[in-house]
Amino acid sequence: MFDHKKKLLALVIAAGLCATVQADDLTGTLKKIKESGTVTLGYRDASLPFSYLNDAQQPIGYSIELCQKIVDQIKVKVGEPNLKTEYVSVVAATRTPLLINGTIDLECGVTTNTVERQKQIGFLLTSYVASAKYAVKKAAGINNVDDLKGKAVVVITGGSGEWITKNLNREKQLGLKILNAKDGGEAFLMLETGRAVAYINDDVQLMATIAQSRNPDAYTLLSEPMSAEPYAIGIRKNDPQFKTFADDVLRNLYSTGVIETQYPKWFQQPIPPKNAVINLPMSDALKEAIAHPNDTGV
Repeated sequence: MFDHKKKLLALVIAAGLCATVQADDLTGTLKKIKESGTVTLGYRDASLPFSYLNDAQQPIGYSIELCQKIVDQIKVKVGEPNLKTEYVSVVAATRTPLLINGTIDLECGVTTNTVERQKQIGFLLTSYVASAKYAVKKAAGINNVDDLKGKAVVVITGGSGEWITKNLNREKQLGLKILNAKDGGEAFLMLETGRAVAYINDDVQLMATIAQSRNPDAYTLLSEPMSAEPYAIGIRKNDPQFKTFADDVLRNLYSTGVIETQYPKWFQQPIPPKNAVINLPMSDALKEAIAHPNDTGV
């Protein structure tokens, strides 16, 4: 009996040591999440269909859903099935500092993976590929970027459209009046009310916004693509354990075909809150990124 008790005690201690070793093996973001019991996701208020609020003021969208699938696996990894998920609203100008200072753990929005941004934060595998374009009113008679000469163009502060427009303005000497907006909602309002004649953003976001506007037929996108934009979920830089873990979650979604059933839900079917349909089939560029996962920036 005594030997049995000793063996049982040894097993209990060994189990405790194993748990301790497992917890001690966690580093960076995973360790932070384990210790706090909370994972915090950064979201955008109005970046349809990637990251935005529904009628109940809850974050939803393609990027949010990807992050939630990563969270499901984090619960398993850190051994916390009741892990709490919190959401923090971010805009283009705040997403990077809030990630760096630990306020958010994953930035689940519409951030383009660029070489410049890689100096400050890390990125997971590419999850979408967009193309930056200018939206204009059809009645404005603007057919190409040269027609913007001397006119007001709105950009989102801290977004890639800001530096694209500044470079375009300098290279073509267009004499643009560049206006700044904090997010896509404010930028489109400036286009809608005539304060700006053009608004630059990624094509899919523009199409989603126009589809849900009061008069979708009043707008069009200029045909010239201004850039290729590989979207990726942002994480803290120099956190190899978390990056490897989260990349593996996405890689599994890609290889098993889950992503191919998730995509139509947000890009080809009616989306809340107004049941608008963007009607955007998966591009060849995205198919390539799914078939050959990468985290290459531009």
